[in-house]
Amino acid sequence: MTRFAYVLVLALAVTLLSAISLVAGVAFPGAENATPEQVLLRIAQLEGRVAEDPTDIDTLIELGNIYYETNMLDDALATYLTVTEIDATHAGARLNLGTLYTDMGKLDDAVHELEMALGLDPENPMIMTNLGSAYYGQLRYSDAVDMYRVALHMDPGNVEAHFNMGVAFADAQIFDEAIREWEKVVELAPESAAAGVCRDNILMIGEFRGDAKP
Repeated sequence: MTRFAYVLVLALAVTLLSAISLVAGVAFPGAENATPEQVLLRIAQLEGRVAEDPTDIDTLIELGNIYYETNMLDDALATYLTVTEIDATHAGARLNLGTLYTDMGKLDDAVHELEMALGLDPENPMIMTNLGSAYYGQLRYSDAVDMYRVALHMDPGNVEAHFNMGVAFADAQIFDEAIREWEKVVELAPESAAAGVCRDNILMIGEFRGDAKP
C-alpha cells in the first residue's frame, strides 16, 4: 500500500512516497481488486472478530490497514493505538501509526512513532524510508537524506527511497542526481504510478533547465 505526502519542489508538483506496512499474513485474498461491497463485508467480519477478542493483534492490524487504505483515518488511528496499548513493542503497528501521522500532518507524533519503530526493528528499510519522509516534512533535510541513504544501502531496490531521494536532490536543485534517482525508479518499477511521476518530473526538469531535445 502506498500513501502520499505532498511537497512542492521548484515548479514540480511531486510527492514523497511512503509505504504502509502490511504485516505478513493479514491481507485478505484479492484485497487490491476487491469491490466496495467486499471491503465493507471484510471490515464487518474483522470488527466482529475484534468484538469477540479485543486483543487479537493480527486482526486489529488488518482492520487498521483496511481503514487506512479506505481513508477512514480516525478509525485506523484508533486501531493502531489499540495495538500499541496491547503490545508497546509491536514495530509494525508503530510503523503504520507513524506513517499515518505523517499523512495527517502530525509530524512530531510521526517522528516519535517511527523512531520507536526503528529502535524495535533497526534493520527495516521501510521504517527508515518513512522516517526520512517525516524528517523531510519537518524540514530536516539532512536527516531525511541520511535515512534514505541507509535504506538504500540495505535495500538497493527500495523504490520509495529512490523516489524520495530524487525529491530531496531536486529540492536542493541538484538536478542530475535527482534524475539519476528517478531513472532508477523507472528501471525498478516501470509500470508503477511512481515511475509515471518520475518520467514527468524528468521532463519538467529538462524544460526548467532548457535542456536541448535529442
